[in-house]
Amino acid sequence: MTRPRLLSLCGLIIVAVISLLVLLRRAKEPDLDQVQVTTVADLERQLESLRERLGIPGLSAAIGERGHVIWARGFGWADVERRQLVQPDNMFHLASLTKPYAATLVLQLVDEGKLNLDGPVSDFGIQISGGQTIRVWHLLSHTSSGQPGTTFRYDGAAFGRLTAVVERTTGRPFASELADRIIRPLHLHQTAPNPRDVTEAPPDDPGRLTFDSSGLDRALVERGLVTGYAPRWTFGPMALFGPMRPREHPTYLFASAGLVASPSDVTRFSMALDEGRLLTEATLQRAYTAVRTPSGELLPYGLGWFVQQHRGLTIVGHFGQFSESSSLIVKIPSRQLTFVVLANSDGLSRGLRLGDHGNVLLSPSAKLFLNWFSNRQPS
Repeated sequence: MTRPRLLSLCGLIIVAVISLLVLLRRAKEPDLDQVQVTTVADLERQLESLRERLGIPGLSAAIGERGHVIWARGFGWADVERRQLVQPDNMFHLASLTKPYAATLVLQLVDEGKLNLDGPVSDFGIQISGGQTIRVWHLLSHTSSGQPGTTFRYDGAAFGRLTAVVERTTGRPFASELADRIIRPLHLHQTAPNPRDVTEAPPDDPGRLTFDSSGLDRALVERGLVTGYAPRWTFGPMALFGPMRPREHPTYLFASAGLVASPSDVTRFSMALDEGRLLTEATLQRAYTAVRTPSGELLPYGLGWFVQQHRGLTIVGHFGQFSESSSLIVKIPSRQLTFVVLANSDGLSRGLRLGDHGNVLLSPSAKLFLNWFSNRQPS
């Protein structure tokens, strides 16, 4: 057998073995829809078990209900090498869970009469090829591809163009707007723009500027931020060939990603939305309503939020994933109930393709929360 054929055969064998390992691992995993989760203690045990199965060094979670954080808990390691345990007030990179915050900024400008959702994005210096008129709400709903407004395609780069919409409308850096419109008014002491964002802006454009434009304490934020970890190799949901290794966090902030926060603070942001403290009721309901195409098809996304139905209830949520972090929020607006879980690896989202499927309820942690919600014992 020639050397190229031998190498090709070896490659096929390795892929087959890895595929078999993944299938065997999945076969051993419990059906999280059927696991009995009736108390917070049950939920804690299941989240710890999930953390161990997914090889996540550390995660933290919180539940908010009717204006109060009713539970928050850290699991595992904030820093493995220094043997520092996750604390409930530790901050994690939110990755794409930044998008609901950015959407809130955009929608606040709409409520204030400073911005029109139907306005062409070209008015803000945004040029997207294709020859079609792309409007602000197309970016907010991931419907800017193809014939705008007709097809959902999760696109972080396109959504990130909303940074320019915020900055051109306000004349101020995106980080400043986050701090002054959301972080400070809600007293979110464990929420901040990416402290590693050192992007300089051109003189004639507010750009993304640096973290310093937020006016927050960089050293304080960095002390509260967990260490990120990534596996050497991944295959689907499996981390292979070696332990998790420290991985540097990204160095940018824009509308699609870059915010850091604790689960309790994300929960407080969520509850402030539901209490009408950030948006008008009409605007909030539009954000929480799935886009319907001209042909009548219901898409899985509203304005900054995935929108789904579960047992007769509207569920809104979002996920996030970097190579060294992952995040999830699941909300039941009619019950004013929010669940948030954040991790310092990509384990919560690895291999799930939640954006492609348009279904955050595929997440194992989301299944655990909805299981608890369905079976919870009255307090």
